[in-house]
Amino acid sequence: MKDVPVLVYFQGKGRAELSRLIFTCGEVPFDDQRLSFEEYGQMRSSGELPFGQLPILKLGDTVISQSCAIARYAAKQAELYPIDHLQAALSDMIVDAWRDLQDLLYGCYVDRVVEQGQFIMKMRDASVKVKRLNEYFATSVPMHLEKLEQLITQNQASSFLVGSSLTWADIAVFDILCIYDHTGKLWNDPTAFAYIPEPDGPYQPPKDLLQPYPNLETLKSTVSQIPQITAWLQSHPY
Repeated sequence: MKDVPVLVYFQGKGRAELSRLIFTCGEVPFDDQRLSFEEYGQMRSSGELPFGQLPILKLGDTVISQSCAIARYAAKQAELYPIDHLQAALSDMIVDAWRDLQDLLYGCYVDRVVEQGQFIMKMRDASVKVKRLNEYFATSVPMHLEKLEQLITQNQASSFLVGSSLTWADIAVFDILCIYDHTGKLWNDPTAFAYIPEPDGPYQPPKDLLQPYPNLETLKSTVSQIPQITAWLQSHPY
């Protein structure tokens, strides 16, 4: 019997939610293992993490690291990775942009440095977080969303980003758009990573962020209505 993939990450969505959504959408069974920071520290000290980071995907005795590599594997298993080589490259490009936006967002909160051969995340002061978030939503986000909006406009085959049907690229964009929802737990739950307490916070993204991007707004709605995604979000809301 083939081993069920084990996806290991923290309690939040972060860099693992894309793979969770892909597995879920493709109805690929997987074990969604969520760790505390203490458990993560123990795994890192034991040498179980190839690059000292999460997420990882366990496939029997093999461990895969790096969020895009894991999501690409999931997409192929879920049959959401394009067969056509050009479309595959375009989908890779979009998911790399998803990763860029994730990295830039995390950079608003932490300074990632290497100390004694390990990645260390040093939290920024709340006022610095707010300043960086304002810059992020004023510059980086519109630049990326404009390009993604154009890709949908240029795709004559469908209202998706690549080709004539849903791919992992659409789910990646759906994930980042959900993160930007100002009503989400990420911004309003005091236990969430992105929450900034008073007096500097709570911080919320712009409420009308998607107004200039009707194609992206439609894409978000379309993906949210996929039955498997709908069911997942009911029990795992953003």
